[in-house]
Amino acid sequence: MQVTADQAHRIYTILVERLDAREGDRDAFVYHMVKGECREWRFQGCLGFGGKLYNDHRLRVDCYPEDYTDERRDKIAAVNELLKGM
Repeated sequence: MQVTADQAHRIYTILVERLDAREGDRDAFVYHMVKGECREWRFQGCLGFGGKLYNDHRLRVDCYPEDYTDERRDKIAAVNELLKGM
């Protein structure tokens, strides 16, 4: 899915605010999303090392199954709901 710079910034803001992604990685994220090279982006944050945004047929976040907790599942579901509108 190709996105504009504005959309990429909005997506990354969600990752920062909801999942504790590093703000310092924003510019690289936006660059790769706009260029169309980004099929997945490891942001880690509160989802641990496996915390990723997937950009395949839809935008979604997830983490490694072995890292699931009830809190992480809730956060993943909430962010995925926000990303549906993108």
